[in-house]
Amino acid sequence: MPGRDVRKAYELFVERHELSHIPQIEDVDGSLWNYYGVTAQPAWIFFDLKGGIERGRGPIPAKLLKPDA
Repeated sequence: MPGRDVRKAYELFVERHELSHIPQIEDVDGSLWNYYGVTAQPAWIFFDLKGGIERGRGPIPAKLLKPDA
């Protein structure tokens, strides 16, 4: 989820790191950060189709970026 920055900044981040194929959620008021316990960037959260959640900090593991992951 994009950081709590101006929209253009996170759009450029997503573009620069070739993450446009991953849905991004704008968290304007920080409510998602608070709910999921994100305190700083870089952080990521993936939701699977069964309702599972995988989260972490730092670079997104390559295995999670594969279509079959």
